Amino acid sequence: MDVRELAARIDHTNLNPDATIRDIERLCEEAKQHGFRAVVVNPIWVPYVVRLLRGTEVRICAAINFPIGGSSTLAKVVEIRNLKAMGCDDVDFMVNVGYLKSGMLEEFRRDVEEQVRAADGMVTKAILETAVLTEDETVLAARICEEAGVDYVKNSTGWGKGGPATVEVIRLLRRSVSPKVRVKASGGIRDAKTALALIEAGADLIGTSRGVEIIKGMESQEKGGGY
Repeated sequence: MDVRELAARIDHTNLNPDATIRDIERLCEEAKQHGFRAVVVNPIWVPYVVRLLRGTEVRICAAINFPIGGSSTLAKVVEIRNLKAMGCDDVDFMVNVGYLKSGMLEEFRRDVEEQVRAADGMVTKAILETAVLTEDETVLAARICEEAGVDYVKNSTGWGKGGPATVEVIRLLRRSVSPKVRVKASGGIRDAKTALALIEAGADLIGTSRGVEIIKGMESQEKGGGY
């Protein structure tokens, strides 16, 4: 995999609560410069990102219900519909872990289904927060999400208890869903070596705020004959 191919798998992310419009402008410029797949921002920034990325191939992604996962289904549905109307291409949404761990599987399933339906063609990525799940819970959550129609399962928000992406958890997610569902790795991905190992383990996308460092590191290694 060369630098261009890796960049095309990166969702370049800034979900910091204290991010400013200048930070978002820089995020978009970096995405255009390096050929990242998408920028991922909090919903308030979507109207600005739509304008900043108009005429480019960079996708616009918003993360909702982030990172707690406790909003009502109705609130999430309304927000997703609004994001679509504003021009979003993707939505990363936190599943309701409380439902899952309570054994409230029908409530869990309906919550995911309603969000997928609201997305109405947008790419959906369900964040499972695997660090707080058992292996069995992770497999179950991933399979329900596939049945509900999500496009991707994602291991972590990367915040709080979310924990970093590991080769082991990405392999588990890849085994838990069919080939039609893809896998996004997120959390603690700071260099090209880690990103490439996660892709080898089964990740289709890499979510990271360190996209520029990853690409520059890979360029440096390629010049030196590494990777």
